[in-house]
Amino acid sequence: MCFVTFTALSVFLPDHAWIPLALLRIGVGIGVGGLNITSIPYVQEFVPTKRRGILSGLASVFIPLGLLLGSIAQGLVGDNWRLLTALGVLPIFLLFWLRTVPESPRFYETKDRDDMARASLAWAMEIPVNAVGALPEMRVPETASYCLLFSSHMRSLIIVSLGSFCFILGSFAIQSWGQTLMKDAFGFSTRLVAYLFMGVSMADCIGRLGSAWLADVIGRRWTMCIFGIIGALGCFYVAFIHDSGWLFYAAMLIIMTFADGVFGILNAFGGEQFPNDVRSTGLGLGYGIGVIAKIAGPALMGVLIGGSFVAQHINISSITTAFTFFGVCLVIGAVTYLFARETKGEKLENL
Repeated sequence: MCFVTFTALSVFLPDHAWIPLALLRIGVGIGVGGLNITSIPYVQEFVPTKRRGILSGLASVFIPLGLLLGSIAQGLVGDNWRLLTALGVLPIFLLFWLRTVPESPRFYETKDRDDMARASLAWAMEIPVNAVGALPEMRVPETASYCLLFSSHMRSLIIVSLGSFCFILGSFAIQSWGQTLMKDAFGFSTRLVAYLFMGVSMADCIGRLGSAWLADVIGRRWTMCIFGIIGALGCFYVAFIHDSGWLFYAAMLIIMTFADGVFGILNAFGGEQFPNDVRSTGLGLGYGIGVIAKIAGPALMGVLIGGSFVAQHINISSITTAFTFFGVCLVIGAVTYLFARETKGEKLENL
């Protein structure tokens, strides 16, 4: 509701009202961030243990698909920014469906509402309530608080915060630099770059789906590590071999498939580092600290290659420094998650 409301308000702004638009976009960001964090723990409390990676990861898999649809919509709508913004209000129709969606069975169990927990499971599995088996035993949870989080789960919080920060900063390479470099440094036309980045969005979607699936096969830690290292190798390749625009584009596909594709399991794995008592709180704070990278990234690049927070002088001469830095960030992120607790095959109640 939050991001739909602020998006709808944006449609009625006058032209060139940049400051009110920026403030409304902050509201949109709060709504999207909150939805991203609450949706994953919610799904995790419904799905079976052996498929929890891919099924909870699906909440992140389709984000790049939305970006792809946004690119297509922009191509169809053209310069009509009001109509393009208005398309972002369409999710309001999901609110009618959400009224039929129950809370998770584990939430009802913590409230001693076993009847509602059974009804919730029956809804999810599309079976009669009387066909639901025995409910898992639930211990009485402690009251979720930041004091509990800091006193008992600091190690998990540090891993999620640092790992998220490094992966977000590493994937910043393509999201903020890719299109500019292809157009200004390698001479691709604006229209061609737009079409090619539809391929980048698809590669990202495939990568997220792959990481979510692989996490249930070989485990979360090694999936995070492998995807991070391959993404870093793509960055190092670009840093030292960037004579061809098409080879640069191929490297971008690799980076986005793996460095950004890891987000298919990153938040799901991050949530599993915390027990039921503070799962959403821990993931929300850890990932919230991590996304500071989206603010720090431009500032760090300004320091490394000259320029400022808003003008970074992106050109071919800065590729080596920038992409080496991005690659190092991805390596640190990959290694960080090796210190996390492996949760493949473990029930949520045991975490």
